[in-house]
Amino acid sequence: MFYKLKKSLATKDFYRKTQGILDTPAMPIVPAGHAFVSMVSNNDWQMYLLSMKSLYARIGSGNIVAIIDRDMPDEIRGELRKHFPGIEFQVLEDIDVGPCQRGGTWERIIYLIERSRDQYVIQMDSDTLAFGQGLQEVADCITSNRAFTLSGGEREIVSMAEAARRAALIQHPYVGIAAEQLFDRFPGHEQLRYVRGSSGFAGFAKGGFTRAQLDNFHVQMERLLPARWKEWGTEQCASNFSVANSPDAVVLPFPKYANFDGHHDPRQSEFLHFIGSNRFDDDLFAKLGNQIIAELNRRG
Repeated sequence: MFYKLKKSLATKDFYRKTQGILDTPAMPIVPAGHAFVSMVSNNDWQMYLLSMKSLYARIGSGNIVAIIDRDMPDEIRGELRKHFPGIEFQVLEDIDVGPCQRGGTWERIIYLIERSRDQYVIQMDSDTLAFGQGLQEVADCITSNRAFTLSGGEREIVSMAEAARRAALIQHPYVGIAAEQLFDRFPGHEQLRYVRGSSGFAGFAKGGFTRAQLDNFHVQMERLLPARWKEWGTEQCASNFSVANSPDAVVLPFPKYANFDGHHDPRQSEFLHFIGSNRFDDDLFAKLGNQIIAELNRRG
């Protein structure tokens, strides 16, 4: 209870400190052969404005899609349209999950893979921020149609057997680790790969991975881990698997692209994912956010 209260107060403080994003100029969409997709809740839409504008200012083009709950108020939808003229809305409940589970952000990975049949797709969480001079690695992946993911110190795409071997050395209750420990029992694992990345920021190549492959991953992993597969966190495994088994996939260089977890100097980074319990540490998210707000106002 204390943690939830502390998080709630910190979130309100963050929104107060970064409310200037609401007065920044609109960012009209420049259509291109790629799209940015994010889940946007009724509670984090202001954070999303900051995140999306910081990234779009650096890439400069692409469709923008917000996956929203059906009950998102018209007022919030109007704010999103005002800031991103031409934004698309995809109602979460309308996404056909097929044999996959509903919930746990599985609708998102399903939509990403479906959309990537026709164009390159970038998934971006609302608690990410792009603040460097440029994101050339991301731009290059878009141009060359190569999937990517953000990761930590582990920067390798490895065989599923190697991923299982590494996971076996880790004692942790997280369902993602439990899933990885079973990868050497996945049917056809000898020809498959994996990367321990982050679904918070990932690129999906056009035609790089299919819905049938995603459905099969879910079905097989649910068979291997029946009691736990519907826990929160398995969608990240699916995202990592999808990226790793796309042609010529890459892991973005660390620490230029990193999760903000207090274990490295953020001055070495140009893109940060402000995850979970570390999100508001040192007030860095708000400080960098206000730099972005000033930058957007200068651009006009």
